[in-house]
Amino acid sequence: MRMPIAGLAAFGFSMFVMALPTPAAETPKAETRADDVASDWRFDMVKRKDGTVHQGLIQAEGRDGIEFVEILRPPGRPMFAVVRPVAADQIAAIERLDELQRGDLIKRIDSLRRRARIEVGRMDDVELRQETIGQSPVWIYDGPWFRLESTTDEETTRRSVVRVEQIFRAYRQILPPRVEPTGRLRIELFGAMDEYRRRVHESGFQIVNPAFFSSAENRIVAGSDLNAYTERLSRTRTHHAEVRRQYRMLQEAFPANLAAVLDQLRRNGFSDAEIEQESRLRRSAWQREYDAALARIEIVERQNQSRFIEVTRQMFARLYHEAFHAYVENYVYTDPRQPLPRWLNEGLAQIFESAQLDGDTLRIDAPDVQRLQPLQRDLAGMQPPHLADMLNASDDRFLDSHRGDVAGQLYLVAWGLAYYLTYEQNLLSDHRLDDYVANPENFGAIARFTRLIDTPLPKFEAGWRNAMLDLKPGAAP
Repeated sequence: MRMPIAGLAAFGFSMFVMALPTPAAETPKAETRADDVASDWRFDMVKRKDGTVHQGLIQAEGRDGIEFVEILRPPGRPMFAVVRPVAADQIAAIERLDELQRGDLIKRIDSLRRRARIEVGRMDDVELRQETIGQSPVWIYDGPWFRLESTTDEETTRRSVVRVEQIFRAYRQILPPRVEPTGRLRIELFGAMDEYRRRVHESGFQIVNPAFFSSAENRIVAGSDLNAYTERLSRTRTHHAEVRRQYRMLQEAFPANLAAVLDQLRRNGFSDAEIEQESRLRRSAWQREYDAALARIEIVERQNQSRFIEVTRQMFARLYHEAFHAYVENYVYTDPRQPLPRWLNEGLAQIFESAQLDGDTLRIDAPDVQRLQPLQRDLAGMQPPHLADMLNASDDRFLDSHRGDVAGQLYLVAWGLAYYLTYEQNLLSDHRLDDYVANPENFGAIARFTRLIDTPLPKFEAGWRNAMLDLKPGAAP
């Protein structure tokens, strides 16, 4: 009688959907070098200790490192800029342009700022300390732009710091800072929504969104359930590691176990041909079982990764949105009597909220499909929205129209107009925006906007509608 093929008991696989964190950002590798750029350009040069050389513009400099704008022109593609943070301990040498050359380079780079891609900093460079606030352990980061207090785990806190610093670099490309802040921006990040709701209740606000910016306190507060995901992820990682360990042990023991089985078959009188056939069957069956078990683990971990990416995407989207409002009030238009108009403030915040990650580079020029498609449907409908209605809308109407992750029609029009002004018209980078915000002639909403665009509103609106209807999701104009 033939002996049955030995099998393994099935291992349970935890199927909660939470993704593995993406790897920490590493030292950026050299991309298309400046020899691909027009030969008459002159650059600052930064040489890293690993031998990598970057050519571009030193945009900001401090004791911790520099912010470097590198100009790239990949074959067959338009020239664009990548903004790279380079830590001081990575720099071997710097060669600087003279003032005349630097001024010329700044003028050239200004035309590329709105299409710049922003590279993330290194998580290992983030200096954290842990304190107890109330009864909770809190990770604290004190940086050049903000102080962050986080009840999430250390890895998530580090990731949050580098992502928020990354989006601040993006803000600077679209709206360069006008002033140095007089106060200190604080960010509170809660790893459990119950903690966040208690904080909202203590603040006396009636807020359903998972993040808000308090202008009076100069504070961003954001919440997520990342702690629960992280805990479940840790359990799943431990479980999968044990499953892999057991299968490796079985794999190592298989040849000896198979040899014992085959030896028993010989003693039981089976022929060499039968034993060879049994050997092939058992080897094949075991390999299928082994491969299937590891494949199940890989599938679950990919599902977990996708879910974690989605959860963190939602959290960072809200952080990016609220942090833009904070950036404007701290670094750009600080006079409460002359604020950035609500429609433009919310429109630009949505552009940054929907920024797309390409590896560790943040791209803000690609239109968001979740906003573009409904806006295109509205514009092509029987009763399309009009810019005049949006420009005349009160702050209260904006607040009332905001619903969920994708806003109501006022927000969609504000996003579309802000996108058009930024990426098609390039009207937000010169003195006209400052004049528009100051509104020294005290024009009404329509006359004020017409002065900004220097075009009759009906003609401008026709061009804007056509541009929005022609725009493809995910593709820069």
